Amino acid sequence: MSCMLRHAPTDPGLGQPLCWECYDYASHVVWQWWAPELWRRFTITLRRLIAKTLGVKPRDLNEHATLQYAKVAEFQLRGIVHFHALVRLDGPKCDAGFAPSPPSIDPALLARLVEEAARAVSFTAPSALDDNLERGLRFGSQVDARGVRTSRRTDDPERALQPEQVAGYLAKYATKSATESADGGNHPHLQRIQAVAAAIADCAQSTAHLSDLDEHDVAYERMANWVHMLGFRGHFATKSHRYSITLGALRRARRRAQTLIALARREGRRIDLAGLEAELMADDEDETTLVIGDWRFAGMGWETAGDAALAKAAAARAREYAQWKSQQRRSTRPRRSNVHAT
Repeated sequence: MSCMLRHAPTDPGLGQPLCWECYDYASHVVWQWWAPELWRRFTITLRRLIAKTLGVKPRDLNEHATLQYAKVAEFQLRGIVHFHALVRLDGPKCDAGFAPSPPSIDPALLARLVEEAARAVSFTAPSALDDNLERGLRFGSQVDARGVRTSRRTDDPERALQPEQVAGYLAKYATKSATESADGGNHPHLQRIQAVAAAIADCAQSTAHLSDLDEHDVAYERMANWVHMLGFRGHFATKSHRYSITLGALRRARRRAQTLIALARREGRRIDLAGLEAELMADDEDETTLVIGDWRFAGMGWETAGDAALAKAAAARAREYAQWKSQQRRSTRPRRSNVHAT
């Protein structure tokens, strides 16, 4: 079935299935749940393809090149995520950071390797809702990899590409994902996805109870924590460790900046944080903490629905990890034997 009409952006029919009876909601939720696993396998496959292209073994790849990436997950109107990512190939790590990338792999070749890796990965998902149906999952056919050149912009070839514009590409989709909540609201299609996700979670919990399995041994038991995200359990933004500055360094810089700002306000002077960038970003282990005893009430609650959704997702992940650790401790605890010698 297909629809050849052009719909207005506010048309309530957008994102709705053409055939409600034909739409496979269970497979929709299962794919959503395992999408992070597909991404993990994609990064592994891409590293192997790069190593093959360079003629080295995968375990020796870091001696010749390092793969860095930043990825965000965006919810489409039809209630499924797709990934936007910036993938960069650096040379091996050295004292000055990273050496130049291998000249044998240019942006065009790297884009072809990205597409090849995305089409090669697959995952066989366990059955859901007791349907005894194993689903073969893979990325869709809409894989689009393009080379990013610093010498020109795609929308204006006469202008050079700035680092802020590259960061803005990911920030655009990260902001969209954060502010456009996956909550069903008045969207019947999304409400039905949430209902199927809740049913899969209930079925998994019942199976775990009846079969006396550990909580972390049931594939979909934790889906109850992610029904509000339509079954997607991944973080909306991830990156490799050395793609850019680490989040820890940013937190240290913010703490130092707040300390300097507080001191400047108390002394009644202005401060130029731009001129202190090197000092703020310095990796200093001997950091002191200044306690300011001046507190003001700023407000309560979340400014947007997206902020609330992110907070709920973070809390759910924390609870999930705590439950898993508890189960791990119980499963590894030695059991007392009831057999006595007579």
